[in-house]
Amino acid sequence: MRYETFGDETNLPLVLIFGISMTCEDWLELGYISGLAKEFHVVCVEPRGHGLSTCPTNSSSYALPKMASDIETVINTLDLVNPLVWGYSLGAKIALAAAVQNPEAYRGLILGGFELHSEVDLATDMVAETFSSGAQAWLAVWMQMFDVPDGMATRLARVNTNALHALRTAEAEWPPLGAASESFTAPVLLYAGEKCFFRNATAAAVAHFPSARYLERPGRNHFDLMPDSAWITGEVVQQFGSSR
Repeated sequence: MRYETFGDETNLPLVLIFGISMTCEDWLELGYISGLAKEFHVVCVEPRGHGLSTCPTNSSSYALPKMASDIETVINTLDLVNPLVWGYSLGAKIALAAAVQNPEAYRGLILGGFELHSEVDLATDMVAETFSSGAQAWLAVWMQMFDVPDGMATRLARVNTNALHALRTAEAEWPPLGAASESFTAPVLLYAGEKCFFRNATAAAVAHFPSARYLERPGRNHFDLMPDSAWITGEVVQQFGSSR
């Protein structure tokens, strides 16, 4: 597992897991690290199948419990005590799956643009179909959604689409997380863009957590919300930054 750390190690640890095909560098390029590293000990994790982490091409390697356990392995390797975990899109599902495996170990969650139950029909799934067409096709999809920064575009053009196709195939079998989330009693911050295709699912997830609130960014979709990092990092610092 590849991970990168930023900020003072004595600060509250915050683990970051971004969406499918994204890397640690994206958190940097989109401005999240600059907004968080003064307040937290930030750990960016690349899940299996992403970036410089191991990239198996068999779908059985991407069962949700295995991906969640990878996050716990990084947390244990770094001896992070009672961390926050922040996941966006696919990363939110992985973050939540890790937290419900051991809910007492986490101080809180930040979950953006996601659904508690992945609804993937492989017969019609555009994501899986695009991965089958290669990295340039995947980049083209992103370029249609928002103004992709140059560095991010370069990285998207190099993703391992065989590994990511296997991940997407596995995601179709991931279990729902709604019932399990009720065991997580620490604070949860949920957020989405007003025009995000997971907006309704994210907002509705509030009802599944004992202590959660939902924030919405007007006018933003699933993709162009990501560069709007100052808004959400400010909210995270305000809610969790004084907890040491």
